[in-house]
Amino acid sequence: MEGKADQYEEFEPLCKWQRNEDRDILEIHLQEFKKEQLKVQISNYGVLKISGERQLEATKRTKFYKEIPLPSYKYDTNAINAKFLNGCLYITIPKLKNFAPEKPESSKIDQTLKPGSASNQSAGAGPPCSEERRNAASTECEMRFRERRPSGLRLAKVAVSLAATATALAVLVAYVVYMYKSTVDEFDDSKC
Repeated sequence: MEGKADQYEEFEPLCKWQRNEDRDILEIHLQEFKKEQLKVQISNYGVLKISGERQLEATKRTKFYKEIPLPSYKYDTNAINAKFLNGCLYITIPKLKNFAPEKPESSKIDQTLKPGSASNQSAGAGPPCSEERRNAASTECEMRFRERRPSGLRLAKVAVSLAATATALAVLVAYVVYMYKSTVDEFDDSKC
């Protein structure tokens, strides 16, 4: 029996964030997938892992894999809920009660649309999700969502790193000069 290895075609699914005061909902469009072909996990380090795989042809499969870091100070990672309905995966991520929501201008999300993703379809052939949900105040995003740090914090870290490097270099130069002088003095003493 001759067995051919399956060929995998990776794709980037369309996803949208719906931001609310008490929870965020991640909506992922996955037409032609079944619930059994999807996996949603949360790691011990607060990373949401979403993956799926399905058969296209006899030796061809399609798959995707996404990781989204969820800060433990912001989200209740033990209460995350996922539901698959009409070709859309809805992941509800509750926020902690004591977390104050960010100001709209400070929360920016990179928008990245990959070729072949669901967002490149014509308007009439959109995903099977309701029109209301598609028009909701949500944001398309690359699923490798990263929180933005204030630039002042980044600048402070760079300054500390540069200061530590400069100090180490100064100590190294002082040691080399000391060793050189002590070697030169030994030769001068031996000539006398």
